[in-house]
Amino acid sequence: MQQKQSKKSKEEEPIFNGSFKDQSDDENDDKRKKQTLIMNVSDTKYDVVKFVGKKIFKWILQYELDGVNWDMFWTDAAVQPETLGKMQPHQKINHFPGMYSLARKNHLGRNLMKMRKQFPNDYKFFPQTWLLPAEYGDFKNQFVKGKVRTFIVKPEASCQGRGIFLTRNINDINPTDHYVAQRYMHRPFLIDGLKFDLRVYVLLAGTDPMRIYVYQDGLVRFATEQYVTPTTNNLEDVCMHLTNYAINKENPNFVFNNDATKMDVGHKRSIKSVFGKLEEEGHNITKLWQDMYKLFIKTFCTVQPILNHHYKSCQPDNYANNMCFEILGFDIFINDKLRPSLLEVNHTPSFTTDTPLDSLIKKNLIRDTLKLMNVSLKAKEEIISSRREQLQQRVLTGKKQKLTLEEKQLLIKQFSEQRDQYENNNLGDYVKIYPLEDSHEYNKFIEFASQLQDNWTGANIRRNQKKEQSETQQFQISKPPTIPVKKPNTPQMLPKISERQNRIHQSIEPNAEMKSKTQSSLGKNIKESKRQVSDPPLPKQHQSMRNVQQPPQQQLQIKSCLQPKLFELDILSSQNRSNSQNKKLNQFKLQ
Repeated sequence: MQQKQSKKSKEEEPIFNGSFKDQSDDENDDKRKKQTLIMNVSDTKYDVVKFVGKKIFKWILQYELDGVNWDMFWTDAAVQPETLGKMQPHQKINHFPGMYSLARKNHLGRNLMKMRKQFPNDYKFFPQTWLLPAEYGDFKNQFVKGKVRTFIVKPEASCQGRGIFLTRNINDINPTDHYVAQRYMHRPFLIDGLKFDLRVYVLLAGTDPMRIYVYQDGLVRFATEQYVTPTTNNLEDVCMHLTNYAINKENPNFVFNNDATKMDVGHKRSIKSVFGKLEEEGHNITKLWQDMYKLFIKTFCTVQPILNHHYKSCQPDNYANNMCFEILGFDIFINDKLRPSLLEVNHTPSFTTDTPLDSLIKKNLIRDTLKLMNVSLKAKEEIISSRREQLQQRVLTGKKQKLTLEEKQLLIKQFSEQRDQYENNNLGDYVKIYPLEDSHEYNKFIEFASQLQDNWTGANIRRNQKKEQSETQQFQISKPPTIPVKKPNTPQMLPKISERQNRIHQSIEPNAEMKSKTQSSLGKNIKESKRQVSDPPLPKQHQSMRNVQQPPQQQLQIKSCLQPKLFELDILSSQNRSNSQNKKLNQFKLQ
């Protein structure tokens, strides 16, 4: 029954003819705002996106870039962390912050080459890569006399084939220019004598855990000149060696597809039509898909720590892991043994619809993506009601509810199960490839990528410092306090000690009489000494005021001045002791 209903809905679905003009009424849209969702399309140029939102999902389109009351934001540009940080839990956006680590050619090459050094057998699915000018010296060593090697050189941040050229001469490259150089891949799989590549659409719907889906239809883009092995004479024939649509469509030989019912005609065809013919010829297309699935997962593993760090820094409390998604265009090269290799990844694949083939595939792709991400009024209301309950509890208790680690893990598991149940019933033309039951084999790649990320950011240094501090604190707490041990008086030391005491006593006796006089007169003269220390001499007319009782503050001053006097007496006695000790030491040395 569900399949019949889905077929009926697809038949009743409006047809997209490649262009769209929004003729909405603002007054009616204001009335419908509470009954439907709002899609912000202010930062996209593609009509197919607006068509899907308006005609298929019946959403209101918002064209103000600074609008905040949207539910779905579709942009053709990269998303900054600040944008994600300001979003509400029910809002969704079609990019992840930090995706430059995968989409820019230099970042992709650097990350993949690091993984290849650690896992050489697992990361063989892309050509050897050099990042110029940083690796110019190593790249220069590849040009050896007697060996002819062909390289393809690309600007590090370009698209649509701009600036790409083939070379066999190191002098063609300026040592200071920024390029990504790769070994040219020979022996391509040919169809009708033409080289081709695949544009496969891969959806990343979460970062921790990663949720990866692959669309079962895409584009096959052909070169427009018969393929010949590269030679010095044909290196400049880009329409033979490059399969970029933007380059080949300018060639007079290019054949456009003008009939959506015939997907296997022209220099741009659908993946389904091409794979169908190859399967009829006896090729193992199932294995080809499986090899590509592994390629996609391993590629995402290299950047999972980066994407997850950006996402959790912006939305730490989004345990559903569902506020961002991204459709990426993987460009795949197929060799003569039907083995796939990664050419590059596009984080903003073109949604231009200049042929009926493009219109059909890209419309269905965007529709299935938005449905899979559960962009619906029901999901929005559930999130808002849950948020309202949390705020009410916070008002009642006066505190923000802090979840333990076990509670957070339980929430993550519950949301993940809910998503699995919904997404498995709303895949459309998508296939889920990660996570699956056997996904644990990819953990080692993510763990190593996390180590690389920690080394790059210095997080491992800070973590080790904290660990050392905690260990030292625990050691100090567990270590028993040290009690000073007094050395016992040995029998050999007793005669020397008694002799020393006698000498000290003899030195003190002549001064005993003076000491007693001092002690007796000390009590009588203490007030006088206080006055002498604390009070300046007074005139005769104020002498009578001496008998007046002094305030407490002045009494404190007198006591503080008396203490230095007593301290001086102690110093004198200690000096006498030290002198006697020195004398004894000198006598001992003479002996």
